[in-house]
Amino acid sequence: MDNQEIIVRVATLDDKKYATIITEEMESSARARGTGIAKRSPEYIELKIDEGKAVIAVTKSGEWVGFCYIETWSHGEYVANSGLIVSPAFRKSGVAKSIKQKNLQPVTQEIPRS
Repeated sequence: MDNQEIIVRVATLDDKKYATIITEEMESSARARGTGIAKRSPEYIELKIDEGKAVIAVTKSGEWVGFCYIETWSHGEYVANSGLIVSPAFRKSGVAKSIKQKNLQPVTQEIPRS
């Protein structure tokens, strides 16, 4: 990997094209670590994108770098990062931290608080 600029932003509808690679990497990573995370479908990832609850990292050239979405419960009272995954080529670069920071900023402002 060369020193490509990484863009971390709220995922858009155009980013649905990455849903399959994201879920495949989640499964592969869990298998390699021997953990039993819940398998997510590309449709579930697309739903999170549709809801505006996902953050994606890509290079300027459009290569997928990382992804995360938020889960909320108790009518938005509780919010957590979920499904964080970074492409193996970009691990140990600090992108996961950037994704988590970006994930909670714009999305939680839009969640209605009852």
